[in-house]
Amino acid sequence: MPTFEIYVVDAFTTARFGGNAAAVVVIPHDKDMDETTMQNVASEVNLPMTAFVKAQSGDQASYKLLWFNPTAKAAFCGHATLAAGHVLLNILKLPATSIKFDSPAGVLNASKGSADEIVLQFPSSPPTVVTEPPSAYRTVLHAFTGLSVADIKTAVFYYAPRANDLVILLDGVDDTKFAALDFAPSADTSQEILALNMRAAVFVARSQRNDTDSIARVFHINNAGFDEDQVTGSAHTIIAPLFSSLFGMQRIRAHQCSRRGGRMLIEMPDSDTVVISGHAVTVIQGNIST
Repeated sequence: MPTFEIYVVDAFTTARFGGNAAAVVVIPHDKDMDETTMQNVASEVNLPMTAFVKAQSGDQASYKLLWFNPTAKAAFCGHATLAAGHVLLNILKLPATSIKFDSPAGVLNASKGSADEIVLQFPSSPPTVVTEPPSAYRTVLHAFTGLSVADIKTAVFYYAPRANDLVILLDGVDDTKFAALDFAPSADTSQEILALNMRAAVFVARSQRNDTDSIARVFHINNAGFDEDQVTGSAHTIIAPLFSSLFGMQRIRAHQCSRRGGRMLIEMPDSDTVVISGHAVTVIQGNIST
């Protein structure tokens, strides 16, 4: 019976039980695991995402990376990529200072920073403004704030096609209130929101704190549970070009103020690339038999 190393990592945090949890399964280059087994492992672990990494032909600087949530294979996951980089570079302490992940989202680079943070390079996902939003967009806004557009200073709607996300930029909501809000569609409006057929609703605002530039909350709107994503690397590949174009920011100190919460530093060296840096903490390590 094949046995593989498995780690549970909290990503985008320096504190255990914060950030967003992911499992990382390490597959040696001389072993294999088929995708059906990967899905079974991800379902068994039952964390938001499980990353599977396999060294390419013994090369410790190049890995194949796949992501699975408990029910399906994923096209992209930022926090599980950070968790995978943390396991390889900080826990297993590979001799390489940077690694390449061959993933469904393309080749992704990960390196180790001076304070053991993991530095990731992702493709930018710029959103486009929606000048005449459909009524369902306003329903999503109301489900989060409990307010209409007229009740806050500004709400601007964007669509991010690469992620299939609705992005709502808010102004006039302070950090404390923003963190306390919940996404609570009524029974009458749930079907209207689900009919949008989008992945997530990303609520973002400029922070009023001196140590933070952006605050965000992310909720899945492709299932009736409307679960909150605790910390979302992929959403910040949207926020980065948005804040760069609107506010001229090339360096953003980001806080996703969910219940578990997480922080990251975002930089845009060019219009096509988003560099995300964040810490991670190992919570569990062991073996899994398949």
